[in-house]
Amino acid sequence: MEELLGCWREAQRADKVAAHLVRIRNTLTTEFFEHITAVLKEIESSSRLLRDLYDLFPIYRSRVPMIVYYLNIILPSYCKTLQQMTVYVDNDGLSARSQWVLMYERMGEQGGMTLAARFVMFVDFLVQITSLRSDDLGAVANETFTPTNIARHRREGIMDSDQSLIPFVFLAPPGPALPHHAPLQPTKADLETQRRHWAEKIFDDQPHSTTGLRHRRDSKCFGPPMPEVRLGITPGSNVLFKLPFDKNRLSVTLYLQPEGANMTRLLCRWMDKYFNPLYSCYGVHELTVRRKGSSLQFRRWSTNKMHPTLWTALFFKTWEKMVLFHCAFGALKSRCPLTLNITPDDVVLAGEKRLYQGKIVDDGFEHILTVLEDVKCGGLRLHAAVRNGDLRKCPVWTAFVTYQSASPNWMERRSRHRIWLRDLYPYVFCQKYKKKHQMKKHGEFEIYFVNEEAADAFEDVFQDPDDVVEVIEMSGANGPGPSESSDGGS
Repeated sequence: MEELLGCWREAQRADKVAAHLVRIRNTLTTEFFEHITAVLKEIESSSRLLRDLYDLFPIYRSRVPMIVYYLNIILPSYCKTLQQMTVYVDNDGLSARSQWVLMYERMGEQGGMTLAARFVMFVDFLVQITSLRSDDLGAVANETFTPTNIARHRREGIMDSDQSLIPFVFLAPPGPALPHHAPLQPTKADLETQRRHWAEKIFDDQPHSTTGLRHRRDSKCFGPPMPEVRLGITPGSNVLFKLPFDKNRLSVTLYLQPEGANMTRLLCRWMDKYFNPLYSCYGVHELTVRRKGSSLQFRRWSTNKMHPTLWTALFFKTWEKMVLFHCAFGALKSRCPLTLNITPDDVVLAGEKRLYQGKIVDDGFEHILTVLEDVKCGGLRLHAAVRNGDLRKCPVWTAFVTYQSASPNWMERRSRHRIWLRDLYPYVFCQKYKKKHQMKKHGEFEIYFVNEEAADAFEDVFQDPDDVVEVIEMSGANGPGPSESSDGGS
């Protein structure tokens, strides 16, 4: 555990150095801005990666021996570098200019590597260590973290102030965790078995539009903090996604348990007033979500108070990321076999007005398509949900409408029931749904409306955006949700 806690300690040390660099950059003239920013960016990235590693240890325990082995290689050098930087940036006897110039020049002479390049190497190393946490065959097949690369990093090792290589403990990794000298070639059956869960892909790519949210505050978890034995993390669990908040000072990890399909849990990690990590974990079926301004607030049932109580409040910088998180939670809770009740706020994001709603046939399924506009930030999106049955209202996909919609070529009416949209990128929240079945030869996305009137009304929305049908109240409880209409009208 000493090496694992070392990740946390070095992340804290990196944050302190980064704060000094921000102060120095704000003090100096613009001629230093680019060089300081280059170093600062990599230090902040390395800090986030170290916390990522620490956060994932409780879930990927079987990979810990291999990860610890490589941490023993990188952490001593990383720690030494930060300690040397602190000597300069935390020296009140030097001006801000002298702090930066002396540190950058003297440390840049060590090993023939600039300070920025040194942290690029650290970040690259940590990224590859992070990739080792998974037992996924596809990840192993593409793995570039080999003994050859380790040797290269060691040859390019950083020198200390005495111009001697910082010693690395270079022992063979223990047991079966030995890295492969040649990449594995998984069979087609293996790859099919290891096909990624839809939730693993949601935050892979940045949205093609970013709409900022105002009135943000630091995210906060209200606990209670739990010892490891109470977290309920089953061996063999798989992380679906992890989102950092406030430069990873708080993080939320959503993971899938191995014992049953769609058994998902949320693991929240935050820091106490002494900057020590604390954990709390609940199943998605135990939580409810509600939007308040730029935040999503999750509540759990309190057995002491006998009513729901606030568990965590997550503040988002962009509307798009908040939408994706909310939809993912709603879809996972709807499909969890332990879920007893779905509240309207779980599947309908409050604070949006509905411009259109109609029935569509989508990859062979009948869905309800809704056009929604955010009241505060003005963001526009399409939202498809299950029309009826046990999963009624469950999100299927959403797509953000970007500036391309202003182009006359964005929408094309192909027939009475079919409309093609260009430059539309749906985010899918269902394992069975295949958006490729709706994609055409040149990337157009086809929407098939059940009746002609619904297609006409959809066109009218984008020709006259001021034609608002209904406003969804901020509570999300008043008025029908995105999939309540069943008449196919607008």
